[in-house]
Amino acid sequence: MEQLPLQYGMLYFDNAYPLKMGWWDIRYSVLKPGWRSLERKAKTELVPPEKNMPFHFKIGGIEPRLKDGGMFVHFSYVRPSSYTTKEALKEIESRCEQHLISKGHYMWFNFQKVRAFLVKGSPFLEDLASRYPNSRIRVEFAGNLNVEQLYTLFRKYGKIMDISLLTPVKDMPRQAIVQYSFMRASTSAKSCLHGMEINGTQLSVTYERTLQGNIIWTWLTNHPKITVPLGGAALAGMSFMIFDPMRVFSMHAKITQLFNVNEYPFLRWLRKETVGRLTRSPLDAMQASGWRERAHDEEKLRAWLRTAPESFAIVHGPRGAGKTEMVEYVIKDKKHKVVIRCEELANARSESELLTNLAKQIGYIPLFQFMNTINNMVDVAITATTGQKAGLSATFEGQLKKILDTLSIAVQQASPATLEEKTRLSELIKTGSCAQTNALALSASGNPNRRLTKVKRHRREMNSDDNNTECDPDEIPVIVIDGYMSREKGPHAKELWTYLADWAAVMVENHIAHVVFLTNNVSASKPLAKSLPNMPFEHIVLTDASLESALEFVYNHLDRDEYPDLIKSVQTIGGRLTDLELFVQKIKSGQKPEDAVNDILGRAVVEVRKNAFDFDNSDGRTLNWTPIQFWAVMKQLAASETASFDELKIHPLFKNDEGPFSAMEQAELINIVHKHGRPYAVRPGKPIYRAAFQNILSDIGFSAVMDLESSTHLEKEEMVKVAKWEAELKELSNLLHTDGSWLFGGGRVPKEVDTRVKWLMKKLAESHAKVEKYEMEASQAKKAVAGIAASSFSS
Repeated sequence: MEQLPLQYGMLYFDNAYPLKMGWWDIRYSVLKPGWRSLERKAKTELVPPEKNMPFHFKIGGIEPRLKDGGMFVHFSYVRPSSYTTKEALKEIESRCEQHLISKGHYMWFNFQKVRAFLVKGSPFLEDLASRYPNSRIRVEFAGNLNVEQLYTLFRKYGKIMDISLLTPVKDMPRQAIVQYSFMRASTSAKSCLHGMEINGTQLSVTYERTLQGNIIWTWLTNHPKITVPLGGAALAGMSFMIFDPMRVFSMHAKITQLFNVNEYPFLRWLRKETVGRLTRSPLDAMQASGWRERAHDEEKLRAWLRTAPESFAIVHGPRGAGKTEMVEYVIKDKKHKVVIRCEELANARSESELLTNLAKQIGYIPLFQFMNTINNMVDVAITATTGQKAGLSATFEGQLKKILDTLSIAVQQASPATLEEKTRLSELIKTGSCAQTNALALSASGNPNRRLTKVKRHRREMNSDDNNTECDPDEIPVIVIDGYMSREKGPHAKELWTYLADWAAVMVENHIAHVVFLTNNVSASKPLAKSLPNMPFEHIVLTDASLESALEFVYNHLDRDEYPDLIKSVQTIGGRLTDLELFVQKIKSGQKPEDAVNDILGRAVVEVRKNAFDFDNSDGRTLNWTPIQFWAVMKQLAASETASFDELKIHPLFKNDEGPFSAMEQAELINIVHKHGRPYAVRPGKPIYRAAFQNILSDIGFSAVMDLESSTHLEKEEMVKVAKWEAELKELSNLLHTDGSWLFGGGRVPKEVDTRVKWLMKKLAESHAKVEKYEMEASQAKKAVAGIAASSFSS
């Protein structure tokens, strides 16, 4: 029997231990197994048992490649004559691959499979300190190899991203760069193909050298699904640990006036005892007004602020009625207060401007609004590259909610402890119980994460004990939301009003602060009732001052001897605070009272013409009422200070529709007076508007045109009714014979038909009378217009 020669080969197993990424990488030093354990692992786990291998396969030894994260396994075999060397080696490689697949062997340090490859060349076993594994390998060869041949040769070891043939250089071997999608594919290709001969040319495979400083950055950029969420989490953690406490402190300092030296008790006392004794302190707006109508409302608000926070206070009144001045006068001695000016927020042109304005008002520093723009750009870029959102960008609603939540923490830190808490704390300090003292102090001062629940539970316990005494009412924070629902339409108006109402409800439900809403919108209570249901609100309705109070206000600012007779001027202007202040300013600037009144009246006339009749419609808005509808309202208000709402509602121009009246009130052209919960009367939107209405009515040409339009419109409405009555009479006439007898026999016309005919004839007569009246009014209006035109041409 012929003795077959013994032949040798090598297998390469990748993923035996971690790759060494650089000199700083110590993972392989910590995790690398010993030589014997690797050899035992190769014989028992990676390579099939020798009895299951063909060709008398035997393992000769191993050779670890620490830097490449794999190892070579030397073996011997006996090739039968029926197999070629290539076929025998292919069979051995296939048996090893099937064995690894069947066992599903994963390495614990990266949860990836171990793969086996036949070594086709002569490995370059180097340990150069400056060469580390890379997903890019450089292939050098002396012959001619195209991209297709290189792809067929290298694709076995992993997915290839790109193959590029470099420009040939004279007297130098040709070169190509193979870019793999992951690094272990390049290490396997280098270990198995270096020194291989193909088509008479030998391959030299080495790692493509890169700058070591870019390894970490390259890994970070190549794994955005991992690094981006981790980076976002790191930024969020930094913001939570550093910036959020800064914001809470800044807002708390603004609430408590920590950095306002004018509020320091010592300086206030010093100013009072020095400068205050030498000079006369100026009166504030409410003291100088002396309005007797405000005394009751002020006392009502003060009494409400002395109670525990349980509901909202809504101060309603027309624009310029002095709502802001009254509330500021009532809370001027409050130690802790927050004022949010909604008018500035509602007029913001963008989300960023709205959030910036809100942050300035409440002291939310730092805001980093520019970071949100950057995050949006990064999020869009990541979505375009990875197909998944990174979640870096924040929505407008999320940012607004975060600002208000942070303000909640600052307000609740300013919320005082009850007297019982202070007493218990002082007793524990005297007895020396440090642990209990610290616990109570923490409860009293407030943990930002638990304070709301503690306060709510404690308030409930305090309310159940009649012997407990609440803290000083002046120490309870007061939140003033000025201009709530000043605009119902806008890019972010709905979200702003909803979030403010919900946030205020949380403040009240947890008994942290009083919340006062100032609004000129009659429907403002509807969203507030949704946020705080089943709770009665404290409504304070401000009206314009009486003639006596308005005169008193004017003479508190002007010399009575110099201007003895201002009653007529004040009577024309009315009791609106802003108009009275403007009147006083004009007189102080040197104008005569008559000229000042004419200026204010002229401005009011322009406002009415523009807002009511849609003159100079440059903003493209549309009116929710017709000009002739407002003309009917204006004529009645010019004749008397108030008009009956019901009488106007049943006017032929309105037809029981309340929508135009609500729209006029929203435009501040009229005020609707309620009585017993329903609309009762209509008044001008401003007292000065009555004089403006009279001024507009004195314009003969404009009055004639509006009367003509009104009469023409009403005539058309009546003609529609006439046509309707006539059509029904014609239909009833078809039920009669030519001699007037009943079509269905019986001679006489039934009583029901006769009654209906008489009713229709009556309606027809009434409509004809109205048509004649409207035609006469239209004819008179046309004559007036023609007369004005003739006189203007003659002049």
